[in-house]
Amino acid sequence: MIAVYRFLIFIAAALISYAFTPAFIDMFEQGGRLIKNYKGEMKPQGIGIMFPFYSLLWYILYILTVKDHSADILLIQFAITAACLIGFIDDMLGARDVLGFKGHFRNLFKGRLTTGALKAIVGLLVAFIISLFLTSNLLETVTNMLIIALFTNFFNLLDLRPGRAVKVYIFAFLVILANLIITHKTTAVFPFIPLVGSIIGYMPYDLKARCMMGDAGSNVLGISIGFLVVLTFSWHIKIAVLAFLIGIHIFTEKYSLTDLIKNNRFLNYLDNLGRL
Repeated sequence: MIAVYRFLIFIAAALISYAFTPAFIDMFEQGGRLIKNYKGEMKPQGIGIMFPFYSLLWYILYILTVKDHSADILLIQFAITAACLIGFIDDMLGARDVLGFKGHFRNLFKGRLTTGALKAIVGLLVAFIISLFLTSNLLETVTNMLIIALFTNFFNLLDLRPGRAVKVYIFAFLVILANLIITHKTTAVFPFIPLVGSIIGYMPYDLKARCMMGDAGSNVLGISIGFLVVLTFSWHIKIAVLAFLIGIHIFTEKYSLTDLIKNNRFLNYLDNLGRL
């Protein structure tokens, strides 16, 4: 019965997100919060600010009815709200003349605080708080912190074309879910169900390039996947994931992830799948 109830929450979260996303799009358009997308079209950016609002609604209902995972839910809500807020600040105030970790921290050392540097610092602090709740081992705490922080930024790097970040998010979530089914630990994923439903409900608008989730949204995707990875995977797998994340960040300091995807026939096909 509980399983059916959780499935119904997932469906309801997706439907509510799909129904109310146009209201957020309209609010941003009326407020003039538009920027050029990759095609040069003016689109509202920062729509991902709605994810913490949706999850807050469903988590209140979840706690009142299911009455389990309350501590996990509060930690998840804190994580996605903090990540979303700092991403939204970057969406609204960020300058695009400075790119990459190296560029932001070079400016910081010169006395100029960029929203990118602020986002990185706050992201690390939020990731550290999450890690402290999950382990008391210093090495594992630092490892978890880096995985969460780098996953958050990784989804920023992905969110340069319509639907790309959400597709990778769904794929990553399914990989984690498959691992949990195999290891009989599916209860770990239950608190994330309303958030996943909300993101899937939003997905059609992203694919159709009606709007852009911005860092406000991609931060939520990244931090939730990072949270799930450090919560559910073994130490050896986490080390492998961390190595991948470090590698992809080193790569993107010099090269374009979009060009890499575009020049690979299979990745390019997946990237364009469902896009107008």
